Amino acid sequence: MFPLPLAALLFVAPARASGHYQDDALLLDMSKLNLGAITSPDDKKKYIYTIQLEKARITHNMLKQVYENAFDLYKKGEFNAAHDLTSKILAIDPSDQDASMLQAATIDLNGSPHPLLSERRFVKDKFDEGMSLYQQGRLVEASERWEQAVKLSPSNLKTRYWLKKVDRELAEEHFRRGQLAYRQHRLQETLDQWYSALVLYPHYPRLSAAIAKVEAERREEEANDKLQTALNLYSQGKTVESLRTLDQVLQEGPGNVKAQKLMAEIRSEMASQHVAAGRQLYEDRKYEQAIAEWKEATTYGYDPQAAGELIARAKEQMRRDEEARARAAEAAKKREEQAKEQAEEAAKAEAQKKADAAKAQAAQQAAAQQGGTPGAGGPPETSEEARKSSQQHYLSGVIYFQEGNYQKAKEEWTLALQLDPANPDAKAGLDRIEQLYNQGQ
Repeated sequence: MFPLPLAALLFVAPARASGHYQDDALLLDMSKLNLGAITSPDDKKKYIYTIQLEKARITHNMLKQVYENAFDLYKKGEFNAAHDLTSKILAIDPSDQDASMLQAATIDLNGSPHPLLSERRFVKDKFDEGMSLYQQGRLVEASERWEQAVKLSPSNLKTRYWLKKVDRELAEEHFRRGQLAYRQHRLQETLDQWYSALVLYPHYPRLSAAIAKVEAERREEEANDKLQTALNLYSQGKTVESLRTLDQVLQEGPGNVKAQKLMAEIRSEMASQHVAAGRQLYEDRKYEQAIAEWKEATTYGYDPQAAGELIARAKEQMRRDEEARARAAEAAKKREEQAKEQAEEAAKAEAQKKADAAKAQAAQQAAAQQGGTPGAGGPPETSEEARKSSQQHYLSGVIYFQEGNYQKAKEEWTLALQLDPANPDAKAGLDRIEQLYNQGQ
């Protein structure tokens, strides 16, 4: 925050009649900022930064106007008023050298009975100080004194001549130091020296061309350093960082063939790696991950048509697998239903077997009772239902007999005989099993 509001200067520094200050200079000309809608943090930062730049421009223009007012007061001999204005300038910008110089002059000349004569004497003293320093070889200090004198008295041709002369000599010294630094391949120091020379003497012969040459060499050197960095990152497996570094090189020098070639090689290898990874995932039946790899490969320059074919194949295989899973689920469901039906049928058969056994036992008991009753003649009659059940158990026994399961066959035929004691087939079957058992002994 500035120690003194800018608004205060509007009252203490009225504009000169011939000045260029406009009342709307304090208003931010936002129509020229061309920012658009603020929709992101980056837009907000850009907006704030632009506002700061605009405020700095306004502050600079205001302080420049105040300085001109202070200088007018100084030339009129109103040193106190000039001192007040320069104090306000320095309160806002302590680094303002012109205001600092003018304030020093107002302090030295304050109270003088003849302001104009005192001002000329003050300028002459500055010139003499500069000449003494120049003769001692202290060119920088001499330039400072003469620059102060010229600012206080712009029409002083003698001082302007010597200031121009010393600035040219300083420029020559900077140029010489720049040449020395260039021979030692210290490019940044070379540029620093030559830019200083250009500021002091803008028309220094062939200096602009020399600066342009060194700037090109420096850019190439920086590009080579970044290329080496990119190679090192790539060798460490940091491909993303490597590509980012190469992007920086190409932004600064779009025609850098080395960077273009290296980026093309890295991108091609990255694309191949993603394609290979996708194929392996495809073999592992991880189709969605494979598709993601092939899509990523296209971002590194892989042929979109080839990637599309691979993706289509993976999607087709996903569809087939889905259909196979549906068929397998349906088959499992059917097997489950069949097993359930078989279990129910087995349970019914077992229940029927138990019921038949109970009937056979009841028939035996009835036969025994009838056989023990006086006057009873012959065996009891077998019901039609019992004969049918007897025949079914006989047939089941035949199946077991053919399979070699003699124990089960014996059980079935015994039950058949119990249900129908007159069943000759069941009796013959039991006799056959009995013979087999006797032969085995």
